Amino acid sequence: MRSITAVGGQRHVERWIADRAGSASVEFALLLPLLSTLVVGMIDYTQLAYQSMEVGAAAHAGADYALHSGFSSSGIAGAVTAATGLAISASPAPLLSTACVTGGAIVTTVASTCPSGGAPGSYVSVAARASFTPFLAWASFGMPSTLSAQAMVRIS
Repeated sequence: MRSITAVGGQRHVERWIADRAGSASVEFALLLPLLSTLVVGMIDYTQLAYQSMEVGAAAHAGADYALHSGFSSSGIAGAVTAATGLAISASPAPLLSTACVTGGAIVTTVASTCPSGGAPGSYVSVAARASFTPFLAWASFGMPSTLSAQAMVRIS
């Protein structure tokens, strides 16, 4: 003869297995580390993109200063560092060179005429550099630790 308690116990186990109360909380707890990593990764890459644009804008600000005020290494460096709220340096120092445009490239020259027949121009090369530190160390994604940009302008 079967015991009623055994049948009732079996039904209790079946009800317990079929019960889904709290399963969403467990699933969320299991996915939370992955979701957190994705959010922090999005923040890091957003900061990387923003700071890269700021460094580029700082280099262009230095080139713009040279275009309107002529070559002054300290003036250009000051324009680079004051262009944004980031800690940006004009490194390497701004450089004035005499060059010609040959085949779509700027080629430094000491001659009085260019191969194409025109006169060489004075070009200013401006570089900007800033350090970047992500929230997490993303070793497998190879995020840069230094951001840099360069701009060049002909001033005469």
